[in-house]
Amino acid sequence: MKTTIAAAWLAVALAAPVAAQPSDKKQVQDAVERFLLQLGDKQYDKVAATLAPKALVVIARQRGGQWVNSFQTGEEWVAGLKTNPNPTAFREPLSNVTVTIDSDRLAYLRADFQIMRDGRAQSHGVDQFTLVRDGDAWRVAVVAFTSLPLP
Repeated sequence: MKTTIAAAWLAVALAAPVAAQPSDKKQVQDAVERFLLQLGDKQYDKVAATLAPKALVVIARQRGGQWVNSFQTGEEWVAGLKTNPNPTAFREPLSNVTVTIDSDRLAYLRADFQIMRDGRAQSHGVDQFTLVRDGDAWRVAVVAFTSLPLP
């Protein structure tokens, strides 16, 4: 009887999906931070290569006390970035990062951020990324963020 119960538990354990390990979460966070570094360094071809096909970019901005939402495909967003005649390098350090991985195929990262230019904060908000596993790599499927002016 004990052998049967042990065998059943072993079968359940082997059949159950493997939960995401901390190293998997680190891979997701590293992929997002690499994306943000490339974006801040104006490496738009690398940014585009990181996006999944049909990626979506959603921005909720507060300007003059009003909220304005914008929706673009990843291709439209990158094309818009490339048309900026005077792009300024920036950094977007993340804090309060939370990563969730579902079925080892989808990952979600939520984090607070500040846009930093020349050592000074320009704006802040919350980033939310949805990533999808593509082979061994994580690709960005959705970029959604709030953008708030500094007080």
